Amino acid sequence: MPTTNRKMFPTALQMAAVTLACICYVAQAQTSTVTAPRAVGTNYTDPLSAPLQSPPGMCTAAKSTPATVTLQANSSTVHWGYYYAGATPNLVINSGDTVNVEMCTQHGGDDYDKIVKGDPGIESIYNWTSAGPSVGWRGATGKGDGVHVLTGPIYVCDAEPGDVIQVDILDLEPRPNPGNDNRTYGSNAAASWGYHFRAGFLDGMKREIVTIYELIQAANGKSYVAIPDYQFKYGSFGLAQPPASYIGPLSNCTDFAGPLPELAQNLVYNFNNSGQTFRSMIQVPCTADSTQQWEGLYYPGVITQHPTGTEDYSIRGKFKVPINFHVGSMGLAQATNVTIDSVVPMMGGGNVDDRRMGIGATMYYPVAVEGGLISMGDAHTAQGDSEFDGTAIETNINGKFKITVHKKTSLEPMLQNLDFPLLENANEYVVHGYTLKDYLTLPDPSQIYKMSSLDMAFTTAYNSTRDFAMRTFNLTEDQAITAITTVMDFGVTQVVDGNWGVHVVIPKWAFTNINDTTTPYAPVTISGTSTLLNATTPMIQTATAG
Repeated sequence: MPTTNRKMFPTALQMAAVTLACICYVAQAQTSTVTAPRAVGTNYTDPLSAPLQSPPGMCTAAKSTPATVTLQANSSTVHWGYYYAGATPNLVINSGDTVNVEMCTQHGGDDYDKIVKGDPGIESIYNWTSAGPSVGWRGATGKGDGVHVLTGPIYVCDAEPGDVIQVDILDLEPRPNPGNDNRTYGSNAAASWGYHFRAGFLDGMKREIVTIYELIQAANGKSYVAIPDYQFKYGSFGLAQPPASYIGPLSNCTDFAGPLPELAQNLVYNFNNSGQTFRSMIQVPCTADSTQQWEGLYYPGVITQHPTGTEDYSIRGKFKVPINFHVGSMGLAQATNVTIDSVVPMMGGGNVDDRRMGIGATMYYPVAVEGGLISMGDAHTAQGDSEFDGTAIETNINGKFKITVHKKTSLEPMLQNLDFPLLENANEYVVHGYTLKDYLTLPDPSQIYKMSSLDMAFTTAYNSTRDFAMRTFNLTEDQAITAITTVMDFGVTQVVDGNWGVHVVIPKWAFTNINDTTTPYAPVTISGTSTLLNATTPMIQTATAG
């Protein structure tokens, strides 16, 4: 059982001292109280209506046996575009509990009818009337500087700074849309932050193109392949020729100002966007008829009105994509008094975008704040290493996760001094490195977007891998260096998330049964798998393994 005298977050006075641009914290008198502590393993359907009493109260109902609970995705259980240590948990669990988590894509608006319409929970997240969007604060500062719909946070009882939280990914399933004959679609946006914008276009015409994919199911009901359905130009970004009348999708106006929802500890955290500036400081004014028109992907959750006049169905039948369900963004809140952009990966995970984070994978995260406060979203149907064009096949997916706390006083060597998100599966360890291991130490963390460097990410990944190999396999530095170059593979995780990522794959085979020199290593490389597959399994089934 957790102790009863700990504090979960910085005090209101500490938070009030922090100012970020037009964002400020102030202390506020508590307006309502909880008459009885919420039980561990229960869902918070409306955290704003009943602020939490205290962290100890949340954890007094510990169960002797692990529980299985569900955290649904709806406008009351998600936060859009940020991680934050001051957020009220939407679920409280014990170490060892299993949680079913529903995850909503931030790209549902690319084809609302196929991806959103008819699914009440997802509809509630995308609901946007003239009075404003149902989830109004999107991004670290409310300006779209952070895009992912994240379900959570989840408070894990007895998790303390210095501990490690283990997340076993037990299952990932596409979320069928009951309003669309239970079919599942996803979106890939070849966006301006994709590397292809750096590499250039053959015709010199920069453009943002969205491809809508459908997931096709086998007779056993399992999805095993995604096929492209059609493409369209998102807006007039780079469009000089017809249809010149299409500028981009229209929306009701975003909020000019407002408070961060679901705050703990009697805090108010306000943003002001009276200038109506969004990602990359692009201004999208609210017009006299209270609408905004988006010429590019500057703000998440905007709904495209089809037909746009740019739809192109010629991509049908050109190729198919093997399924590789994985979680793009999963991580813990960090020990900072400000909201954190969900796009940039960090020491506590977040937007790692490693296609190996699928079924059968286990993630380990260093805990920075009490309870860990884990959130997850940005679920993908498929993605190759690098996430080259800026996104994967972004899809609504339901996941099943087992969450366990490892106490700092009894960590095994591989988890000691952990300062990066570590992945393990049946065959491998995967070390993740970035341009900067902890970009939040920058005076202005947003500058990481201008510092993106694979050279620096390679160095960070090497240093972390060397240290991991030395403590896990009892190697000297010189022994680790030769093992790294002869045994391990470096790869580019992503080149689109500001803090670019390089991962290192470490096969367990090389460090187990050392005296067995007759059993050969038999790697199996299938797009996106997290577990070693039986080589005799038919290829179409191997693609479903996760």
